[in-house]
Amino acid sequence: MGQQISVEDAFPVYRKRCGELFDETLVLRAQVEVLEKQLTAAQEENQRLQQAADEPVAGGPDLAAQPPYPEDERG
Repeated sequence: MGQQISVEDAFPVYRKRCGELFDETLVLRAQVEVLEKQLTAAQEENQRLQQAADEPVAGGPDLAAQPPYPEDERG
């Protein structure tokens, strides 16, 4: 690694690699943004489902409060 290279020879390689890293960074940032949106949507859906599960179910009779069937009506 003791060899030296001129700035003129190294600069095109440096510029190419900087461009590649810039492109990679943009792609990764876009992926992060998409994943953050998906996470937010999933968290909102989870919260909505938890709230719906906590709400009492309306519309049907309370079967636990019904008296048991008499013995002679069971079939």
